[in-house]
Amino acid sequence: MTASDSGETLARLRRELAASETPSWTTLRDYLEQVRLLRLRDTERVVQYGTQLLDKHSRKLEPEELWEVHEQVAIAAMEAGCKELALRLVKNVNKRFPSGTRGSRLTGMYFELLGSFVEAEQLYQKELENDPTNAMVLKRMVAVKRGQGDLAGAAELLKGYLGGQGATDWLAWEEAADLYLQLQMYQQAAFCLEELLLHQPADPARHLLYADTLYTLGGAHNWRTARAYYSGVIEMTKGRSTRALYGVCACAAQLAGLRRGGGGGGGEEDGSDVARLAAEALRQQYALHCPDKLPLVRGMLRAQGLL
Repeated sequence: MTASDSGETLARLRRELAASETPSWTTLRDYLEQVRLLRLRDTERVVQYGTQLLDKHSRKLEPEELWEVHEQVAIAAMEAGCKELALRLVKNVNKRFPSGTRGSRLTGMYFELLGSFVEAEQLYQKELENDPTNAMVLKRMVAVKRGQGDLAGAAELLKGYLGGQGATDWLAWEEAADLYLQLQMYQQAAFCLEELLLHQPADPARHLLYADTLYTLGGAHNWRTARAYYSGVIEMTKGRSTRALYGVCACAAQLAGLRRGGGGGGGEEDGSDVARLAAEALRQQYALHCPDKLPLVRGMLRAQGLL
């Protein structure tokens, strides 16, 4: 099944669930399975429908799937702040798996929910002593560092993970990029975003974030590359990304400033035609959707030499 097919299946299941006050157990099970397959965060629905499945139909599930659903719903309950539900499910998992990572990880996450980061870290450290390459526990250690406000420590842990067995883990690359952006380490963030784009090339939001990061880094080369990615986002969104349109105009203004100052802002193609098209598209968007702001936009674009 392709990603497109999986997405269509998930949409169909959501419609079926929304249309019925008492959905069938197979619809509930299939929905939760699709969320796991697509690695989505659909917190409220997972809590709602997962609780229904476990409370009313747990005996119909195969043993392995039963405990996968327990974990899935427990994590969603923690994300939603449903402490009582989360605690009940964590206790069930620990009762079934009294030793090993499965119960320890969920218990540690519950400690994180309570803000008891020292206790969570102790649990994770114990599991890592048994298996230093356990990716799930390593990533929980990253979460603990973030929870403690140690962003640099979290980034360092992720760096080690991504340099080893996590090289193809696009979610970890995404988190690393976010950490580096918060730390204002833009060069490292750009590297992580480049890796992320290799794994998720069709998402315009990630192309836009990469362009923003390059723009922030600055310099003629980075502004030209950012302009290319902003242009790509405009094409991917059929011109609907206002932020990308602004990005093209901002890159043009920076490069023009370099040229005026003799800093080498020009090139074989200075991109002025693209920038003017972006400026015109911005003008049209504001004229249609926010005419009271149009004079401000016109003034900005004139100052940039694009109108």
